[in-house]
Amino acid sequence: MTDWTNEISIKFVELYQTEEILWNAKHRNHKDKAKMNDAWCRISKILNIPIEDLKNKINSIMATFRGNLRKKKASIKSGAGQNDIYRQIWFLYDQMESFLGKLNDCNMTLNTEEVNVITS
Repeated sequence: MTDWTNEISIKFVELYQTEEILWNAKHRNHKDKAKMNDAWCRISKILNIPIEDLKNKINSIMATFRGNLRKKKASIKSGAGQNDIYRQIWFLYDQMESFLGKLNDCNMTLNTEEVNVITS
């Protein structure tokens, strides 16, 4: 079992960020299991932490990140003033948002009920 100090967690997120194949589903090799495993192996070798522990940790980090991102977005949508917007204090939030925030932005919605089909 790995002792996840804040320092090790920060280093892990830094390494995870460099391996875009792991976190960007649009990466051309994201579905290539061998290349995904290679990326996990590189991180594992640097940190000397088993891949299974790394995967469990990133699942935990992602769950915490998504929860905090949801709170932030809800406070912005509520019409709250600048001083009332949810401020994150979790030590990994800014680091995670720096590269995952763009992936979680969904500003466009598609109303499929209003699509008009033109036939000739």
